[in-house]
Amino acid sequence: MAIKRTWQLWLLSLLTHAILLFTASSQSINGDDLSALLAFKSLIRNDPREVLSSWDAISNATNMTTPVFCRWTGVSCNDRRHPGRVTTLNLSDAGLAGTISQQLGNLTLLRVLDLSNNSLDGDIPASLGGCPKLRAMKLSTNHLSGTIPADLGQLTKLAVFDVGHNNLTGDIPKSLSNLTTLAKFIVERNFIHGQDLSWMGNLTSLIHFVLEGNSFTGNIPETFGKMVNLIYFSVQNNHLEGHVPLSIFNISTIRFFDLGFNRLSGSLPLDVGVKLPRINRFNTLANHFEGIIPPTFSNASALETLLLRGNKYHGLIPRKIGIHGNLKVLMIGDNSLQATQSSGWEFLTSLTNSSSLQMLDVGQNNLAGAMPINIANLSNELSWIDLSGNQIIGTIPSDLWKFKLTSLNLSYNLFTGTLPPDIGRLPRINSIYISHNRISGQIPQSLGNISQLSSLTLSNNFLDGSIPISLGNLTKLQYLDLSGNALMGRIAQEILTIPSLTKLLSLSNNALSGSIPTQIGLLSSLIKMDLSTNKLSGAIPKAIGSCVQLSFLNFQGNLLQGQIPESLNNLRSLEILDLSNNNLAGPIPFFLANFTLLTNLNLSFNKLSGPVPNIGIFRNATIVSISGNRMLCGGPPYLQSPLCSSEDSDQASVHRLHILIFCIVGTLIFSLFCMTAYCFIKTRMKPNIIDNENPFLYEMNERISYAELQAATESFSPANLIGSGSFGNVYIGNLLIGQNLVPVAIKVLNLNQRGASRSFLSECDALRRIRHRNLVKVITVCSGLDQNGGEFKALVLEFVCNGSLDEWLHATSTTTSTSYRKLNLVERLHIAVDVAEALEYLHHHIEPPIVHCDIKPSNILLDDDMVAHVTDFGLAKIMHSEPCIQSSSLVIKGTIGYVPPEYGAGSQLRGVAVGNVYWKKTN
Repeated sequence: MAIKRTWQLWLLSLLTHAILLFTASSQSINGDDLSALLAFKSLIRNDPREVLSSWDAISNATNMTTPVFCRWTGVSCNDRRHPGRVTTLNLSDAGLAGTISQQLGNLTLLRVLDLSNNSLDGDIPASLGGCPKLRAMKLSTNHLSGTIPADLGQLTKLAVFDVGHNNLTGDIPKSLSNLTTLAKFIVERNFIHGQDLSWMGNLTSLIHFVLEGNSFTGNIPETFGKMVNLIYFSVQNNHLEGHVPLSIFNISTIRFFDLGFNRLSGSLPLDVGVKLPRINRFNTLANHFEGIIPPTFSNASALETLLLRGNKYHGLIPRKIGIHGNLKVLMIGDNSLQATQSSGWEFLTSLTNSSSLQMLDVGQNNLAGAMPINIANLSNELSWIDLSGNQIIGTIPSDLWKFKLTSLNLSYNLFTGTLPPDIGRLPRINSIYISHNRISGQIPQSLGNISQLSSLTLSNNFLDGSIPISLGNLTKLQYLDLSGNALMGRIAQEILTIPSLTKLLSLSNNALSGSIPTQIGLLSSLIKMDLSTNKLSGAIPKAIGSCVQLSFLNFQGNLLQGQIPESLNNLRSLEILDLSNNNLAGPIPFFLANFTLLTNLNLSFNKLSGPVPNIGIFRNATIVSISGNRMLCGGPPYLQSPLCSSEDSDQASVHRLHILIFCIVGTLIFSLFCMTAYCFIKTRMKPNIIDNENPFLYEMNERISYAELQAATESFSPANLIGSGSFGNVYIGNLLIGQNLVPVAIKVLNLNQRGASRSFLSECDALRRIRHRNLVKVITVCSGLDQNGGEFKALVLEFVCNGSLDEWLHATSTTTSTSYRKLNLVERLHIAVDVAEALEYLHHHIEPPIVHCDIKPSNILLDDDMVAHVTDFGLAKIMHSEPCIQSSSLVIKGTIGYVPPEYGAGSQLRGVAVGNVYWKKTN
């Protein structure tokens, strides 16, 4: 009995010690969980929603036998075998800022860790690899950095790993290949790189596999085909290249397949729609895929989104592409797809079955011909249409206005007709692009009814009339481009009061006139403004200085006057400033030298004067252009401008006065001497002796520069060539004379031709002496250097608009004279009289007389009243009283068929009689 009692006491003692030991152990482990949680809280810098406030209230409890932390917000203790142990920490979408404590690794029974959608930074704790029970780790949408710890490869029960939308770098550790239970592997939108991804094929349990938005390179490995349970597969937006393994297309469970924005190539399997019968979204955007679009896509009855834009697909668009009726988004633009016949448009018929179609993009292909009328039968839900960059003809379909459009792009086609007057019936649309077509007529007033419109592009059409003031109602407009049309009238002040106009205002290449409204200063947030190549006049408004966000400002090619306003000093964000080809005067503002962001400053072909800044950007020849301003001086050496007169000090003022008086007196004496000498030479000197200096310049307008003639003729474009002769070519150009642009004829001498320089001097000397209504008037001359430093000579003559008599008499079907009518007998008689009067004037009414020496129909020009004008005095001779030296028969002058017979006999030049102007008989 005693032995039995002793045994019972021993068992009781043993049980008591075990209970005490278990209680102590439990308290110790609970203490580790508590300390881990408190360590986590201590590294949280900001808790805007106070989700951790409950942790403060209970953390002061001293009775550790009660798992008080299990009642904290976001903490759960659901392990029945180990009560009081943390199994879940879920603080997602709490707005927490701070770092993740390494002590979370002490939560050894943790199954779920969800800290997603916060503002946590720092590294992912490697200690989390010590949580062997962990099933889900969700750390997405934070600011975590560093690399993915290799220790996480120890979490062999992990099913969800989501670290997407962070700042993680480095490669993915290959130790994660041990996570064979993973169902979701999401690392999207980080900076992770890597080239060998083949080990990921071991993750055969994956359902979601998302690598998109990183920097992975190399090929998609064949081993990915082992992921036979995949539903969501996305590797888009990386740097992957090469062909996609066919094994991946055999994973029939895939519903979302995203390969977009890589460098992948090859063609799609023709049976892709059969092998992926459950596909919902198929995406190859912006790759290098080629071949045809597989017709079997029509077999994929669940297909809602097909994104093939930006590849090299060719052939026809599958005619049954939308036959199953579930298609919502079809983006196949920017390929080489064709529709040269009506059969190529049959895909629209099948799309009419897709009652939920919202987006249709077939732009930038080779679709040609008229658009089928069945486009009107497409889904009423259609909100986005892109037909741009094709060769579609005809008028804009009026049925487009029945859709709930938010974006319409018809640019770069061959549409004709006018803009529909009811275009304003699209109240939800925010983008309209109809540029580069052949649309004519006026801009409809109804456009002003589209209150949601943010982008309007009607550039490069044939629109005319004025800019509708109703556009001022577009209070959300950010982008307005009406350039390249024939719009007239003033700039509508209403469009300058749109506060939302921030991206672009382009009215260039129109015929707008008047001054620039001062309301332009209300566009204080506008980035790009282009009013170039119009007929705008007046001064640049000072209000332009309020447009402080401008980076691009172009006013070139107008009639603007006055000085460059000081208010431009406020536009320090400018990168491009072009005020060229205007009538701006005054100095170049020195503040422009400090515009450090400028990459192009063009002030050329104005009337600017004074010194050129020699600091800042003006020292960079690639940035600044000021040519064609003849009154500028100084500046950097590369400009080769004349030196400016330096300012003397105040102490030398008396000396300057003496010099000034001396110069004035000397100039008067010298001028008197020159006048006396001129009078003497004029009466005594032989009239046919021509000084090396051009005598024409003393009596005519100021000489014109080579740059001005180059600009007037568009760099002597062949399109402006209107005639040619033995000594040069004749171009038409437009020069500013007074306040008006006037068409002129510009005769450019070919100085490589023997006798061209002498012809130039002869013509100058002859033309400076004559004034007669039947002689072509000279305006000015150019004698200087061209852009290459070579000698350049040209005559600027009155432009006679009706061509030469030769073109009227001998017009053929192969010449530009085909539009000329035939001259009747009365008109021919009037022309002969006009020529005779001109010759009679040259021979008998000027002293000394002038002999033309080259009268022929091509040197007789007709104006719009059919009055004849004699031109081309390159061979003219000024007669004098002394006997002429007999001309040699070896040097025949004039034109074959019109050479005076005296030349052959070596006789002296005689006046050319009217009878020597021969008329060929014409039908």
